[in-house]
Amino acid sequence: MIRISGEALDIEALLLHRSLAPYRTWRKGDARTIKAKIHSDSGVSFVASDADFDEFERQLTDATEFLETHASEVASMAATPGVKLATLDFGVSLYEDSVAQFCSFPPKFVQLAASAGLGLEVSIYACSKDASEG
Repeated sequence: MIRISGEALDIEALLLHRSLAPYRTWRKGDARTIKAKIHSDSGVSFVASDADFDEFERQLTDATEFLETHASEVASMAATPGVKLATLDFGVSLYEDSVAQFCSFPPKFVQLAASAGLGLEVSIYACSKDASEG
């Protein structure tokens, strides 16, 4: 997931004349779905991969292809006035019987992300084997 946000970000200006369709948008002060809080910034997210949490390698392949196709448009959005955060977040599962999890990014991918103005993030979600087998 690519997230671009900022406290003073004008979402309409960010999305004006863009070919990429956002997955989700939010505005500062809007209610969040988590813990009944409100958003402290405005932002937009785009799907770079629809792979599941347990498919990191597929997420990486999809995100590489996404950036190869859309890097200049993402870079333009990341450079929009008001943007404070632009990240490419990989959601991965950590199962209850796992001791460690490793996600490594090849140099080519890191260069693509950097050229698009994106930081990298790995969000780790606790999962149970039963839930993934169902």
